[in-house]
Amino acid sequence: MRISTPNNVVSLNGLGRERSPGRRILGECRDQLVESLSTWLRDIAAPVAEELFHLADSTRERIKQTRYLDLRADVEKEWPQLVDAFRRDLASEAERCQSLSTENTSNRAAPLEVPDFEGLQLIADEDLSEHIVIREFAAQLSETCDSELYALDRRVATLLGQDEPVEGTNPLAPPVICQALTDACTTLGSDAEDRLILLRRLERHLHLALPAIYQQLNGRLVERGILPDLKRNYRRSSVTIGTNPTSVPHENLAVPITVQNTAPFNGDGILDVLQRLVQERTGGYPMTAATTTAGAGMAATTTNGPPRPAADAATLSHLFLASLNQLQHETMAEAGDVTVNQVRVVRDSAAAQQVGHLEAVTIDIVAMLFDFIFDDRDIPAAIKALISRLQIPVLKVAILDHDFFSDRNHPARRFLSSISGIAVRWGSAVDESDPFYGKLAELVARIQNEFESDVEVFGTALSELDAFVDERESEEESTVLATADVVVRHEQEADAWERAQQVVRAFRARPLPALIDTFLAEQWTPALQKVALQHDAASAPWQSATGTMAELAWSIEAKNSPDDRLKLISLLPRLLTQLNKGLDSIDAGAEERRVFFDELVEYHSSALKGEARGVPVAPITPTEQAAYASPESNTQEGDLLVTRSTDHGLQVEEVILVGASPIWRADDREAFRLVSELKRGDWVEFRQDDGSTSRERLTWISPQRGLLVFSNHRSAKAISISPEALARQLRDDNAAIVRDEPLFERALSGVLESLNAT
Repeated sequence: MRISTPNNVVSLNGLGRERSPGRRILGECRDQLVESLSTWLRDIAAPVAEELFHLADSTRERIKQTRYLDLRADVEKEWPQLVDAFRRDLASEAERCQSLSTENTSNRAAPLEVPDFEGLQLIADEDLSEHIVIREFAAQLSETCDSELYALDRRVATLLGQDEPVEGTNPLAPPVICQALTDACTTLGSDAEDRLILLRRLERHLHLALPAIYQQLNGRLVERGILPDLKRNYRRSSVTIGTNPTSVPHENLAVPITVQNTAPFNGDGILDVLQRLVQERTGGYPMTAATTTAGAGMAATTTNGPPRPAADAATLSHLFLASLNQLQHETMAEAGDVTVNQVRVVRDSAAAQQVGHLEAVTIDIVAMLFDFIFDDRDIPAAIKALISRLQIPVLKVAILDHDFFSDRNHPARRFLSSISGIAVRWGSAVDESDPFYGKLAELVARIQNEFESDVEVFGTALSELDAFVDERESEEESTVLATADVVVRHEQEADAWERAQQVVRAFRARPLPALIDTFLAEQWTPALQKVALQHDAASAPWQSATGTMAELAWSIEAKNSPDDRLKLISLLPRLLTQLNKGLDSIDAGAEERRVFFDELVEYHSSALKGEARGVPVAPITPTEQAAYASPESNTQEGDLLVTRSTDHGLQVEEVILVGASPIWRADDREAFRLVSELKRGDWVEFRQDDGSTSRERLTWISPQRGLLVFSNHRSAKAISISPEALARQLRDDNAAIVRDEPLFERALSGVLESLNAT
């Protein structure tokens, strides 16, 4: 997508560096980025410390265990210093990059300086490793934030006075952030290995947080009128067009990992093949104007020898295109096998026998193209039926405009590629009553009915399809927001439950009678959760609720002095009020209360007589408490816990992994990496209990726990799944990440390989 600037737009940097509004706006964005990331970094101290604890717990190597625990202690003690260092380093690095970008923009023709080699020295291995990690970290972040950076890069380029984004000049880009994080880590890590460990811990959290921060920056720039209409119609495919993808099993992973040739598909390659094939058919004569219908005239097809001009090239051209037009409209009304290759029918027609060598080769290539599409097992039959109706229009485009093969932005190619973007929503089973299918079928029928020679009919159809997709996805936002509210509420409930459990477990570590121990575990823990949902740990209500436990335990102890007996008598009304208030919050039943309070009265009577009632139960040992607090520290596989609920008509399925070993153990590490690379808009196919599959789109990622929320436009249903649970499903082949590969580009790549092999 090329951004053009109207003539009536004044450059933001035309007033000089000091007065430039572009620099001022960019400075504001830089400050916002620094503030947002500093807040993020401050908030993840506890999760990072917990991860380091699990790393230490999961290794048997004493040296590594000590390193992890020492680094964890540094995190807990010195994290504020790291945050302050990061704030300074990020501001400095971003300002340096911005200044350098401005200088490069104003001095593009500066002569290349000859470096002084006297100061060169070898880089230490650990420094080189750190540099490689930073580069990989930045590259992966750029991939995660691909859609956000697409817009941000272009808006920043506008602020810098650049016509197009220049690599390395965006002061808000991931490399700047990664370098600042690395520099800040030196405040904790005593050596390069410690810094790398810490960077790896930060990496996953930043993947989850940075896209939202970039969205805020884009929103700020849109509000300031910086390219407000900039839009990217489709996300960049994560799979590079090259050879066909090959599925290979990872050594510790059951789910196939897609491996792709990294060599990009070059559209000029198909033109080279065209030239070679034409030369073979003309006995080695190069492709010239005489061999094309767009040049001096058509040439009659010959088996060998130089091309010979046709007697009436214009007449032959009109006859051939007329035959294509007739066939195009005939196939509209015909029903039958959708995989019939109509282009091969054209190739054998009398009109096609009179075309030039280039046109003959083009027909062969387009025929092969549709052969690959019809043989593709990943394309549902209903989608092949729609594509089949575009065979003749596509052939006409290829004949009329040979840029069709080399220009990725050709309207016809972009529309064909958009079909795969829509088809990814359905998987193997296409619902023909689906509004997306209905719109796509409508546009295909319009192209088949209206296309004569103006390829803009494809561009118009693409724009209409984009608008339709945007509108439908906007309608889905209500479901997404409702699901996000449910997930956030459940996250808050889970955090409150953990806080309540932690306090109660610590208190139950002392000897307590069975009545009190059971009451605290079963009734007072949920009552504390209600308080934790509304109040923080420093609040008076929380302090009062936790203090009630100590008062309850003291109230049943034997009172052997008059002062203690008077204190108990004065305490009981307030204590009983607090207990009833807590039981009211959890809607405890009348019978449940009666049994507890009747027995509690007997305990208090004994205490006033100086007698201890009841036998204390064995307290929770530190080992049991640690295992209870961190069930994931064991070596079990764990279980997927699925809960379903309906909230305001929205069905929410929540999936978490419980009782499992840390997800970063070797058997799950690769699957977890795939999960960490997911971005909003990606699709995942889930296998149901009955063997069927459903495809769901990632619509939201919880900033608190990283929970992933999936939904589909076809139903008011959403799936909330933890990263660990999704990684386990990927590993066990119960889920698969769907790669949005443009089917047309994939087929064209197959044609090129096939032709080069001959």
